[in-house]
Amino acid sequence: MTVIITQNTQKLAYRIDEAVKASGLGRSFLYERMADGSLKSIKIGGRRLILRDELVAFLKCEKPVSLSAAVCSVGPEGASVSRLQALPGPVEAPNSQMILPLE
Repeated sequence: MTVIITQNTQKLAYRIDEAVKASGLGRSFLYERMADGSLKSIKIGGRRLILRDELVAFLKCEKPVSLSAAVCSVGPEGASVSRLQALPGPVEAPNSQMILPLE
């Protein structure tokens, strides 16, 4: 009789493609957030990694997103909700893209 014991281990860090799958966010979006400093990553050798705790904190809106349009708030049952507020007019984003007001 063979007994297989499995351990439920979670990764401590994700490669970018793994972080995309785990979070449901786009690859470009993650790179933009790393570039503006709102999502921290580390580089080991030639590999860029996002620590699991950093990704979870980012997804829970515990770290502010660089654009002033994004707001973190607490929704029903204490869940974190990210939503956009209406902006007074066009706003220049850090990467020189124009953000139009919500209507």
